[in-house]
Amino acid sequence: PWWVKEREEHNPTTEIDWDIMGRPNPTNTGQQTEMWAYYHGQARADAASSKGSEVDNASIAANDPGFSPRCLALKAAVTTSWSSYVSKSWVGASTSSTWTKGGGSVYKGVATPTERGEPKWNGTPEENTHMLNAYQKFVGAAVSGYGEFSTLDRTKLLCTNIKHNADKKFIIDDTVDTAYETSTALAVPGKNQMYHLVHWEHMSHELSRATPAMSGRFNSSDFVATSLKPSVFNFLRYFGYQMIGDGGDSNYPFVEVAVANLTGVCESSRQNLYGLTPELGPIGRIHSYITDMPVAPTYPIDAGQFKFCADCGKCARACPPKVISLDKGPSWDIPDINGKPNLMHHAGTKEYWSDGALCRLFRTEANGCNVCWGNCTFTTNKGAMVHEVIRGTIANVGIGPLNHFFFQMGELFNYGADSQKAEDWWDRSFPVLGMDTTVSSFDGGYKK
Repeated sequence: PWWVKEREEHNPTTEIDWDIMGRPNPTNTGQQTEMWAYYHGQARADAASSKGSEVDNASIAANDPGFSPRCLALKAAVTTSWSSYVSKSWVGASTSSTWTKGGGSVYKGVATPTERGEPKWNGTPEENTHMLNAYQKFVGAAVSGYGEFSTLDRTKLLCTNIKHNADKKFIIDDTVDTAYETSTALAVPGKNQMYHLVHWEHMSHELSRATPAMSGRFNSSDFVATSLKPSVFNFLRYFGYQMIGDGGDSNYPFVEVAVANLTGVCESSRQNLYGLTPELGPIGRIHSYITDMPVAPTYPIDAGQFKFCADCGKCARACPPKVISLDKGPSWDIPDINGKPNLMHHAGTKEYWSDGALCRLFRTEANGCNVCWGNCTFTTNKGAMVHEVIRGTIANVGIGPLNHFFFQMGELFNYGADSQKAEDWWDRSFPVLGMDTTVSSFDGGYKK
């Protein structure tokens, strides 16, 4: 959009002290039951799932909004996985051993230039970025970001190990030019220059506002990723290049919102987990990969959104367990949780800090939440011109009282999350797949 300003490389709107920062260790996250117990007690952690089931069953029995038979069918039926026998591994396509034992063939992907007897594609970084933007949008990436895998990535951004397993490390092997995986390591080839490939995938704005009842189903990006991941993998493979990473939630090589910040896909947020894009607000899913196809970098952006968070705080006030900071501004200091050091965050950025353990614990106890996503002031659609005017003003003016006025207008027009909206959803007409895919479209007669 015209109102988004580009910043210098490695200089997002979230302040970073690169001298303090080291490689992140994602072993401890708020998703782990160990963290729930550490900060909020073993008994509560043990009881969370059963409590969540009780809450769910009670809502179903009472026919609460969002728990009618048609809503339950929607939750159960949306497909969010690959085919039954092929998945994306760290290196490439992975075929189920059950399939091959039954006589099925191993799937490697489309034929490479070598296999076709053709020369490898050799476009310039600018040509490659232009080509990837067009293709990736066609197969599901709403916004794409790119960057060089630099010394900073090696020493500051690449995770030390995979999520929840400190024994399986991310390493850089400068002797090889292709990725590989062992029982103890996921190797990034370091012999040649590598690059970032970042996708922001659509989710449904309407279902995000139907939370907590529809807390999981607005994440329609999972079925977008079902098409996007294999399509981009095969596209790069066709030209003779790698797509490294499985695009899953356990083996990501970078903190994904961090690399999305650095490649200009989004800014940070008060909520501390999701990012904020100029086009879609917080509603989307980030997946990041490493490739050896040369690409031209995209740089951090300033759309005034992270600054807006200081004058808003709607997500924090809406948060049922109150885990989102209400501080007036971001801080370098990571606060303790119940008198214990916060092991889930990584020093070196100036942010609003949250209690990820209590977030996930409460979500399990309540069998759903995601209320903050639907309540974000930027969770709005693009049909009305006023939204574009407001976004442009936020990006280029950013005055506290004016930001607060825009927040109040969102309250007045009832933008926010409510389970009743899960029932209203059935009576309204929304775009195919529940997503306005024109928000990042500028040609062919689509609205700019």
